[in-house]
Amino acid sequence: MKIVFWNTHENPKINHILADIIYENHIDIITLAEYKDDSRELIKLLSNRSICMEQYMTSGCDRITMFGTLKKVLPGRQDKYYSIQLIDRNYILCGVHLPSQTYSGHQERRNIIIDMFLQDIISTEQEINSDHTILLGDLNENPYEPGCLSAHKLHGLPSHAEAAKGTRTVMGRPFKMFYNPMWNLLGDFQYPPGTYYYNGSHLVNSFWNIYDQVMIRPCIKDKFNEQSLKILHKTEKVTLIDQHKHPRKDISDHLPIIFEIKEESA
Repeated sequence: MKIVFWNTHENPKINHILADIIYENHIDIITLAEYKDDSRELIKLLSNRSICMEQYMTSGCDRITMFGTLKKVLPGRQDKYYSIQLIDRNYILCGVHLPSQTYSGHQERRNIIIDMFLQDIISTEQEINSDHTILLGDLNENPYEPGCLSAHKLHGLPSHAEAAKGTRTVMGRPFKMFYNPMWNLLGDFQYPPGTYYYNGSHLVNSFWNIYDQVMIRPCIKDKFNEQSLKILHKTEKVTLIDQHKHPRKDISDHLPIIFEIKEESA
């Protein structure tokens, strides 16, 4: 099961690039934020390449759009900022687009929304008796920031050995953990150093950020293909970066991420 997430920056002419990404990488599910192109056109473009992909139901969520080739996908809880999908009543896929870092007051809003979808994820896990949860999207925070790392928020740890303990007790209360492999893509040991570039005048500015992330419950780490996780910066036809090696804003100010969850053994 190969999955892509991309914030397409409201680009009304993004479908041809999306079709190339899906075709070249054999994508099963694509989750998009700020998608403003014609979904019927995208489905037709893919059909012309013998890819049968449908749009999944995300009614009530105007910030996330999902398409996929998988058939046993049912909508779970939906909100303006997130969409939960149930894949074969085994995997829980939650696509998220949280408020921007750019504007004041949005940290508080992000915290409230994180609380909302975390509760919905936990309720869904209990309802279908499965912790096979995949969280992905534009979180508008880096992995080391409080919303992603704090125990009472996403609790996304960089070490699977620690996350595999399942919960961590803080002030007498157990908090479930996610494993966050995106920590491994921070910095310039490999290119690109992040998914979003911002050259601002704040006192603290890392320039490159990994706002676009995937986190998984630690119990499905053995199904997560580590080598598949990457930040895409080109297709066979188009480069997604400019002459400065930053995201091309005429396409999108974010770069897409891709990863694979290995199929169940027969």
